[in-house]
Parts: sequence; C-alpha cells; structure tokens
Amino acid sequence: MNPGVTRLSRFLLWLVVTLLVTLAVAVTALRIMLPELNRYQVQIQNMVNEATGLEFHIDNVSGFWRNTHPSISLQGLKAEQPEGSTVGFSADKIEIEFDLIQSLMQMQPVIAELTTYQLKLDLRRVDLFSQRQSDATDSKDNRVLQRLDNLFLRQLDDFSLLHSAIQYRSVAGEERQLDIEKLRWKNSGRRHRAEGVVSIAEKHINSLSVNADFIDHGSLQDVSGEFYVGAENLRITPWLTTYLQTQTGIDNGQISFNSWVTLEHSHPQDAYVELKPSDISWREGTRHDLMLESGIFQLVPSQKGWQVSGHSLRVRTDDKAWPELDVAFNWQPDKWRLNVSQLDLAAIAPLVKLAPDSDQTSLLIDQLQPGGLVEDLRIAMGKDRDSLQYSARLSDGSLAQWQLLPELHHLSATLTGNARQAHARLSLIDDVLPYGEVFQAPLNIKQGAVNIVWQKQSSGWSLWADKVTVATPDLQVLGAFRLDFPEDQSPFLSFYAEADLYNAGQTWRYLPTLALGRTLTDYLSTAIQAGQVDTAKLVWYGALNDFPYHEHNGVFQAWVGLKHAKFSFDTAWPPITNLQLDLLFHNDAMYLDSHDATLMNVKAQRITGRIPELAEGGHIEIEASAMAQGNDLRDYMTATPLVDSVGAALTAVQVDGEVKSAFQLNIPFDGDKEPRAWGWADLTDNHVEIDAPAMTLEKVSGRIRFDNDVVQAAGLAAGLLKQPVSIDFKGESAANGYDVNIDVLGDWKIKPLSPYLGSRWTQPLTGHAPWTMDLNIQLNDVGFTYQIDTQADLRQLSSRYPYPLNRDAGTAGKARLQASGNQQSVTARLSLPSAKYQAEIDIGKDKPVLQATNLVLGSGSFKISPVVGHQAQVRTDKLNLDEWLALLGHSSDAQTASSQQQKAEAVEIPLPERVDVNVAELTLGGIDWHDVNFDARKKNLTWYMSLDSQEAKGEASYLQPYDLSVALERLHVYIPELENKQKSETSLFRGQEEGASLISDFDREFHDLMPNLTLNIDDFWLQGYKVGKLTMDLQRTGDQLEWKQLTLQSGNNKVAIQGAWSLTDTSSHTNFNLDMQGQNNSELMERFGISSGIQQAPFELSGNIDWDGAPWSMRVDTLKGNIKTKLGKGMVSDVSGAARLLGLFSLDSIIRKMQLDFSDVFDKGMAFNSISGSGEIRNGIFVTNDIKMDAVAGEMKIKGMANLNTRMVDAEVNFTPDITSGIPVLTAFAVTPQTALYVLAITTVLSPVVEVFTQVDYEVKGPLDSPTVKELSRSKGEFKLPESLRLKSKE
Repeated sequence: MNPGVTRLSRFLLWLVVTLLVTLAVAVTALRIMLPELNRYQVQIQNMVNEATGLEFHIDNVSGFWRNTHPSISLQGLKAEQPEGSTVGFSADKIEIEFDLIQSLMQMQPVIAELTTYQLKLDLRRVDLFSQRQSDATDSKDNRVLQRLDNLFLRQLDDFSLLHSAIQYRSVAGEERQLDIEKLRWKNSGRRHRAEGVVSIAEKHINSLSVNADFIDHGSLQDVSGEFYVGAENLRITPWLTTYLQTQTGIDNGQISFNSWVTLEHSHPQDAYVELKPSDISWREGTRHDLMLESGIFQLVPSQKGWQVSGHSLRVRTDDKAWPELDVAFNWQPDKWRLNVSQLDLAAIAPLVKLAPDSDQTSLLIDQLQPGGLVEDLRIAMGKDRDSLQYSARLSDGSLAQWQLLPELHHLSATLTGNARQAHARLSLIDDVLPYGEVFQAPLNIKQGAVNIVWQKQSSGWSLWADKVTVATPDLQVLGAFRLDFPEDQSPFLSFYAEADLYNAGQTWRYLPTLALGRTLTDYLSTAIQAGQVDTAKLVWYGALNDFPYHEHNGVFQAWVGLKHAKFSFDTAWPPITNLQLDLLFHNDAMYLDSHDATLMNVKAQRITGRIPELAEGGHIEIEASAMAQGNDLRDYMTATPLVDSVGAALTAVQVDGEVKSAFQLNIPFDGDKEPRAWGWADLTDNHVEIDAPAMTLEKVSGRIRFDNDVVQAAGLAAGLLKQPVSIDFKGESAANGYDVNIDVLGDWKIKPLSPYLGSRWTQPLTGHAPWTMDLNIQLNDVGFTYQIDTQADLRQLSSRYPYPLNRDAGTAGKARLQASGNQQSVTARLSLPSAKYQAEIDIGKDKPVLQATNLVLGSGSFKISPVVGHQAQVRTDKLNLDEWLALLGHSSDAQTASSQQQKAEAVEIPLPERVDVNVAELTLGGIDWHDVNFDARKKNLTWYMSLDSQEAKGEASYLQPYDLSVALERLHVYIPELENKQKSETSLFRGQEEGASLISDFDREFHDLMPNLTLNIDDFWLQGYKVGKLTMDLQRTGDQLEWKQLTLQSGNNKVAIQGAWSLTDTSSHTNFNLDMQGQNNSELMERFGISSGIQQAPFELSGNIDWDGAPWSMRVDTLKGNIKTKLGKGMVSDVSGAARLLGLFSLDSIIRKMQLDFSDVFDKGMAFNSISGSGEIRNGIFVTNDIKMDAVAGEMKIKGMANLNTRMVDAEVNFTPDITSGIPVLTAFAVTPQTALYVLAITTVLSPVVEVFTQVDYEVKGPLDSPTVKELSRSKGEFKLPESLRLKSKE
C-alpha cells in the first residue's frame, strides 16, 4: 500500500473519529444542557428580541430532542408593543427544531423546522382595507406590521402555524377571526409559497383550502402571483349581516367552488371561479331553493372597470331548471352594460326576495306571477337615469290578473326603449285571459296585436297605438287610441274603434265592470242576450275625470245596430226577441229604438226606451205598443212582475181574440226600488172567460187600464149566455195578494137560457128578470178566494113549477145567490121565494163534490155556515111530490142540452142525510097523506126514520146497502088507480112483452139496491079494507134475493109465500112456493079489495112455480111447476068473480053457456060442496085432468091445457047434473020444456019416470081472453022421481 494513501486513510479515519467524538461530546453536552435551558431564559429572550426587532416576553424555555434534532420550546410568548400600538401578537408555544449536522457544518444554528402553536394576531384596530397615506409607514401600527412582514417573509425560511387565529375587521366593519387550522409557509428570498386550511371562527364555515405562490415587493401589501381558494359546502349565512338575513329571508346556504386569482402588485389581473353544486334556501311564505349546479365565471379588468363573463351556467329554482345561461357584464366607473342570453321569468321570480328592501317588489311579483322566456336581454346605463337603454324579446309571456291587468298565457313581445320612450310590439294568439272583476268572464282572444308607444314628456307621459286589432269568437275590433297623463291633471283619452259582433249574447263578457259599476254591468249583461252587429262604432274624446261631459267638454258615443236580437230590459220581464234594435250610448245615457220585436207571442209594433244615466241608482224607461191575441197578452203579463196584478187579472178574466195594447215601464237598476208599469188594452168584440166562478163573456168591448198593480175598466159591453151585460171591474194589490172586484149588470129573458140550464128547468118559467152581480176575487200567492153576491128582481117572471115555487107575473119577489170559496171549496146560498138552498162544495177534484147541503122548502131559514152533512127541511101547507118527482125525472131535452148544462148535470146531487118534513097535505104515489111528520137521519151508516100521519105511523132503519127494517103500527092506504082497473082479468099469468130483454135496467137496479128487508105492519088497510097483519123477511145471499117469509094474516085466513130471485150477468130466475088457507075465502079476497064470486068457502091453495125473469116480468115459455087447490062448501054468486080463480079455462064462458042452455038453475049462483084440482106447468103450458067441482046442481070436470105462450086454450068440460038435488035442477035439465011442465004437474000427484039430460060435454077452444065454448054432446036418460023429492016439492 502506498504510504501516502495509508497516511491519508489514517488521517481521514482519525478525522472521522474526532468528529464523532466531538459530535458525541456535543450531543452529550446538549442532552445535559437542553433541559436546563430555562436557566438561560433571559439570555434567550434577549436573543429573540434582538433577532426579531420586537419586544417579547417568554414565560418558559425548554429543550428536548425530537428525532435526531435538538429542539427548543418557547412557551408563553407575547409581544410587548410600543405605547400607542393596537396590534396584538402572542403564541402559546413555538417549537424550534435545529438541524444539528447543518448547524455544525455552517458553524451556526440552522433551523430544520419552526412550528408555532396557537398564534394570535390581533389586527382589529388596524384598517387593512383603507387606502394608505404617504406617512402611513411612520405610524406605530405600521412599524409593527413591517417588523412582522420582515419576520415572516425574511427571517423565517420555513415555518408552520397550527391552531392559530388572526383577528381583523371585515370590509363591512364587522370583527372577524380567521382560524388557521394549519398553514405551511416557505420563503425563498422574495418568493413565497403557502398552503393550508383556514376557517372563520364562530361562523360555522367549513374549512377553506388555500394555496399561494407569489413574490413580494417589499411587504404583503404589495405582491404578485397566483392565489387559489377552494371551498366545499361553505355555509353562506355566517357571511351575511343580520340586516341581509332579515331582508332576504335566507336561512340556509352552502357553496362549493374553486377560484383562481392572479395579482400584479396586489392588483387583480384576472380571476376564474368554477362553481360546484351549491344551494341557497330562503323562506318567503313558502320555502324556496336556488340550486347552482355548475358554471364558470371569468373576471377580467376592462379599462377602468371589469368585464364579467358567465358561461354554461346551470341553475334551478325550486326544482325548476333555468335554460342554460350565459351572462356578460361590463362595469366601468361611469357606465355599465348587462347582456343575458335568456331567462325564465317564473324561475327567477323568487330571487326578488334576495334583494334588500324587496318586500313591496316581492308582493308585486307574487301578485303578478310573471312567466315566459326573456331572450337577449340588454340593459345599459351611464351615470344618470336618463342614459338608461334596454331591449328584450319575450315569448310565451304569462301574467296573473292584477288590478287592471289581465291574466296572460301566450304573450309575445318585442321591447326597445330608453328612459324617455319605449316601444313595444305585442302579439297574443289563442289565449284565454281571466280578468278578475274588470270583466265578468275570461276574455277568449283568438288573435290580438298592438304596437304601443310609451313616451315621457315634460308635462307628463303618453301611451298610444295607431292600430289595435283584437278578435274573439264573438267579436272583432279594429281601433286606435291615445292616452295622455299630464302631471296634476286628469288623463285624456282619444279613442275610435269599429267592431263586428257575431253573438250579442256574449256581450256580458266584454262589459268593463269597474267602469260601468256592478249594478249597470249586471243590468246590461242580462239585458243583451242575443243578436248580431255589423260595424258598431265607438268614439271617446275627453278628459276621463270630466266624464260624462255635462259641460260639453268631451264626448263618448257608441252606436250599435242589433239584428235578430234578444233584449231583456228586466230579468223579471220576458225578453224581447226577434228584435231589430238601434242602441246609442251617448256619454252616460243609452237610447234604444225598435220597429220590429216580439214579446213572447206578442208582436210589438214599436218599442222605444232610454237609460237617462248609466250609473248606480239609474233606471230604464220603455214605451211599447203591440197587437196580440188575448191569451198571448195574458201569458206575457203572467211572466212579468205584473203576474200578481195585471197577470192575475187576465188569469181571472181570460181574454180571447185580438187585443191592442200600449204600456210604459220605468225600471230602476236598484232592486230595492219598485218599478212602474202602466198602460192600457183595448178589447173589441173579444171572447172573455172568468174561471172562478166559471163565466163566459162574448163580444166584450172597452178599454182596460193598468198602473202597476191597479187594473180597472168601466162600462165594458159584453154578452153573457147570449144576452147583453155591462161590466165594471177593478183589481189592486192587497195585504195578502191581489183583489179583483167585478160588477155585472143585466136584464135577461128566460127562454134564451134553455140551452144552458135545460128546457126542463126553464120551460115552466116565462118573462125576464133584471139582475146585478158583485164578484170579489182575492188572488193569493198560492190559490185564490172569491165572493159572489147576485140579486135578481122576479117581478116580471112567472113560474109554473109545482107549489110552493109557482108564481104569477107581477108578483113581487127577489132571488139572491151568495157564494164564497177558493180553488178547493165553495160555500153557496141560493134564496128564492118559498125556497132556500145552501151547499159546501169541494171543487178540488175532477168533478165538483157537494160535501154538505141544506135545502129548505117552504118556511125556514139558512143554517150558520159552514153547514155539516146533507139536510132537507120541508115546511109547507101542501106538497105534491109526484109532480116534483116527475119534473126531476124528466129528461126529454137531454139531447139538446148544451155542454154547460151537461157539465152542471154531471155534478152529483147528494141525498140528504137528515130530512124533516112537516106538510099538512102531501101527495105521493097518487095517494094523499095528511098531517105528515116525517123525520129521517143518517147516523154512521144507518138511516133512522120515523113517520106519523093520519094514514101511517111507524119507524124504520136502513143500513145501506145491507138491511132495511120497517115496523108500522098502522098503514091505511087508499089507491085511486086501483078503482080504475077492470074488475075482471082473463089470466093470472102475464109475461114479458114480446121482444123484451130478459133483464131490464130496472131489474138490475132493483136487485142491486134491494137490501135485506124485514117488514112488519100491525094494522094494514087497503082501499078501505082491512088486510090485517103483514110480515116479510127478505134476505140477500150473493146473487139471490130470497123471501124466507112473507105472511099475511087476516082473521082465520093466512097466506104464506116463500121464494127466491137470482140475478147474474146473463141470467134471471124466480121461484115461489105458495101456501094459502082460510075458513072464508070471501073475507080474504075482500081484504085485498077483490070482490070474489066464491062466497064463504074454506080454502087451501098450494103451488110451486119458477120461471126465467124477475118476479114481476116472467118469461112465460120458461114457466114450470105445479099448482093444487081445494075449496070447501060455498057458493058461486058472481060468475066474473069465480072466473078469477079458474080463468085459465074460461069458466065464465062455460057457465054463461050453461045459463043459456039451462036457465033458472044458475041465475042466482051455484052452490057447491067442494072444488079441487091440480095441474102442472111446463114451458109455459098448463096441463090438468082433475079439476072437479062438486056442485049442488051437479058435478063439473075439466081437463085440458092452456098455452100461456100463445095464450090459447084447449079443454074439455063435462057436467053431470044431479037430478036428485031438487025439482029446479030436474026442471032445468028436462029434455023439453013441456016435459018440464009435466014434471012440475005430476010431482004433486005421483012419481012417474021423467026423461032428462044426464051429461053435457063442452069444448073450450081459442084465445084465453075470449075462447069459444061449444057443446059437444048431451046424454039423455029416464029418471024416476024419488019419493023424497016429491015430498019435498009438496012442502
């Protein structure tokens, strides 16, 4: 090895060892000394003060090792400023870490890292943002700041601040504290770099990232370089003053951004801000949000100002996205310009609140709710307002209705102007404009365009347009206007327009409510209901405040020619239709004129009118003349407010035919005031009907006048029931409705009334009667009432009615009819000489119903109304009920009765429910009844009757329609008609007339009405003969009437009958069982008023017969049954009387024949011991072969048949004389008269044989009424006169 190298190596090694030992010694020394550094606190404090130029006080000094570096900690460091300085500087701890190696190498302390903890710099009393004066550096605060600059920019190469704070005053003058979480600062000569995180104390601001790379030009107030500030979710509210927070309502906001600023000598050269998602929230009634999603702003100095450009800004307001936004703003000290690419008005409207003192503006924006897209917005302004210039385009503009502005939806506009003049071109297509209270309905604009100019003048400002066009579905308007607003004077309007109106019914949409007033607007809205207008013309010239130009200093006119119009001058009146109407609005008046119009079905000949003042409290005046049918005029009036007056009168008095009328109206707009309507109507030979009471007037002529509710007429000439009358009437309102008073005067003949009343009622009357009628009608809101008082003088009237209504002409007398009622009922009274009638009538049904009646015939008075029930009272000296029944039942003129009569007869006259009769002489059924007191009352469903007269006395009860019970103590009846009947009848059987129906109406009515009958008469006399006691029990069972018992008992004679009559829809059948017996037939027959030829014979008769038909009208060809009779010893004294019993075989003809053939035997009658026989009836043919009479003179036998259908008889009669009965018989039946003389002679001498007739046979043939009796044969024989007969003859 080279010794040089070796020596060098050894040297180096020893050097290293020496260094290491030295280092070890130094380290050891430092380890020993560092903990004891506080002993050198004063020396260290002096060294620090000397090095920094500031006076510091250090509370404690300590040393320690950190990593491999020795470190010193200065604690409680506080700068003591010169007197008068306001800057405060302190640090809780400063740690200085030395680089041992570098310090050894440089032989001076080299700081590896300097860290300051909780540094506090108080600059609150230093105005950092004011312009510096030339002597500012001499101030004590500035000298302190210069020393701090020197410390941080020159003396310290690299240091860090942790958890420190700088207190300062903001631009707004508020005290703030900048908290430095960490800040790394590195100085390289004049170049400085910083990086860290800072925040604002007590503002809850998230930390800001800061970076800086700059050079200084002597201090921090003069630097050049790049600066960066970045923030994430930086809260905005701490940066806002309390005033701003209150004014804006911002309660939350976060902003994130990156920003870069380039400074040159502390002057900005340019700046960029990159917006990151940020938001601001504020409350204005509801919560609003502004979202800044992204965008870039660039700030560039321009001349003496700034040029700010925003690109691709993406913003949302309340979730409503803005159109992508570009903004350019140039600001110079003497002017500024703004250009915005596009703005959505609805989106930016909530931002108005963010401007200070924006309450009124916000309220206005809330009311207007502007919308639409504003494009190319340009605004420029210099130092004064007169330099303002602007332009913009608007599409789909919208606006909420506010005051006089309509609601818009599709407005397009171009706006240019300056501070003194603006020009706008407005266009609106297919939009509906709600207009609040300005118009009554939204304006439906199909197309609208206006070029409008606003101009400010020295004395005010003006607004004008040379052309305004508007088209709606209903009208089209072309016009021009100018509106001047001079200062301290009324606006002045110049306006002209022409309009075509397609549908006048929509006029209400276009009436300006605020200009016309609500009352007038409502009136015109309802008045103009239909029609068309070609070229309506409107002109306005004058100061608005001078309207309605009563001083002739202005004019407003609108001429409207309506065609096919419908006009309602009052909502309560029917509208005028088919109207050709000229309307002229002149200032505050309106005039109308029409020569062609229709009022419902009334054709108006002329209508004129006017509104003298189109204002609140005004009225309209109408004059009209018309020719119409009466019913059309009535219908019109009932549809008007005159319904309760004129309408009511024309309803109560209905007019047919043509009526000429004229009327005037005065209708106030104020509904609280009463309108007036007055006029007249002329009738010429009109047909008039009055409903209540029903009355028809013909050929009515005269004038009816009306004034509101008062309707009257005097001297109307008319015909009523084809006879002349004179009528006065007056109608007027009453407290509860409308009253109509009608007075009628007439003098009528009776005969012309026959078609109306029926000739059966008028035929007994002749002459004429003057009469008057007072009719009062009260028409109420619901229904009506009326009263009638009619009086007639009957002096010139004669009557042939039955007593007591008969009268002679010239006899004084009056008739009076009084009635009162309503639409439901009528109470009526009729008073005639000797008669009165009153009734309660229900007229609410299809046919009037008499609910209660009271008839007084003779003397008596009316009952107090309202009467109850149906009553009749007869008090007179005589009454012929037969004549009255004949009159009431007469219907010979039914076919000639008029419809009025038929309608009257359709009214059902109810039977009385209580009848009182007190008549001295009563004729009923051809029978005279004397001193009659009859009383009948209906209680519940039963009639109770009592009768007392000279002829009858008793009681009865009738439960309709079931049971009738009659009990008479006596009944003495004399029937004159029975005296006129023939005493002889050819047959006991009488059938129906040929061709008669099996069931008659009488049969059916009698069967339906006949109740169960119980009849008891204790003392029954007929025709002066005592009949005896009568008992009857008749019962109804379904379709059958059954005589369970019919008995007649007179002395020892008794008749008992049982039977039944059944009646259905198609059948009628009767059957009887008859049983008669007695000791003396003469007594019984005489009690029936029959003079019988068979005298004093006991008798028995029985039979069972039935037939088709009623008991009183048999159909003979259906008659069947059997009859059996037996008489005891008696005498036939009257041939005609005997014929009543055996009339079927014409016994009278047979005996008459025998009287001729055998004289003297039957002259005084025929004695018999018995009569017996029976027979059977089939199909109306009676057949017998066993009729036998055992007479004293002989024996008679009859056999044969009697056909009751043909009323023919065919019988054989055999008579065998009993010669032994006596000489008269022997003599009568002797063969010859000589023989008879001979027999007479010899009877006194001896008993010879005599030739006599032993049997005589007859044939009876022919009609029952007059058959032919023909002798068929005689048988002879010798007869030896018995001794007893001879001896008897001698006696």
